[in-house]
Amino acid sequence: MMHGQQGRVHPAASSSDFSGEMNQSGEMNQSVSAYSSDPSSSPLYSFHFEKPVPPPPPPPGTYVVQVPKDKVFRVPPPENARLFEHYTRRAKRRRRCSCVRVCTGLLAAVVAVAVLLAALAGVMYLVLRPRRPVYSVQGLAVSGLRGVGNASAPGAFSPAFDATVRADNPNGKIGVRYEGDGSHIAVSYDGVLLAEGAWPAFYQEPRNVTVFVVKAKGSGLRFSQSVRGQMAAAELLRSVPFDVDIEVPVRLQLGNVKTWAVPVRARCTVAVDRLAADAKVVSRSCNVKVRLLSWRN
Repeated sequence: MMHGQQGRVHPAASSSDFSGEMNQSGEMNQSVSAYSSDPSSSPLYSFHFEKPVPPPPPPPGTYVVQVPKDKVFRVPPPENARLFEHYTRRAKRRRRCSCVRVCTGLLAAVVAVAVLLAALAGVMYLVLRPRRPVYSVQGLAVSGLRGVGNASAPGAFSPAFDATVRADNPNGKIGVRYEGDGSHIAVSYDGVLLAEGAWPAFYQEPRNVTVFVVKAKGSGLRFSQSVRGQMAAAELLRSVPFDVDIEVPVRLQLGNVKTWAVPVRARCTVAVDRLAADAKVVSRSCNVKVRLLSWRN
């Protein structure tokens, strides 16, 4: 039965051959893994990366400084400095010219307003023809000076005066408003101040005559022997002169329109026959002065 059948018998693989095949497969696996970790070492990777070669160092004595472009500051040429000074002076001249124009405009406006007010005041003066009030002292009651010429009289005196004043407003359309605040009245004899008081506040209508009493008082006055002798001699002559100085601010009023306060000053010289409460006026005169207004008599 063996002789009737023919065939080939292949020898079995040895262990050395199997190990060689295993070694070849392992080398192939290692090469594949190496290629996968470093693509540049793969034969399929045809690109080559090279590091840039640094420039050669500069020769001795030569320096190269690299500065960013935004940090470069250029020095302007001298002609630019002259142009800068020229434009600076021109700007200053323009500012001065602007200030001069503004000041000139303001001055012109002030002058125009002043001229307008002056023209308005002139028209009002020509239309209204204001006249200053007339003042006179109708009576002067004296107390506290009795026995001033007597040597046995007390050394200190406290004189008091009640002056009856007549104020006449001759204006037909203008009223006079007297301000009590800031007014002052002084009574003196031969330059010696005797008493002081205040002018009452009131409104005087146009074409009105007002009579009122102004009080003035002094205290603790000591006169020299010459003054006491002069007053005693004048009383014997029945003419003792006193000076009454009046200063009062007034406002002119036309309807509901009032002017600014104008100081009115008056000096009245009054002579009485004796130093008593029932003294009679033997002579009187008043001089009135008004500032900032030109009133006619």
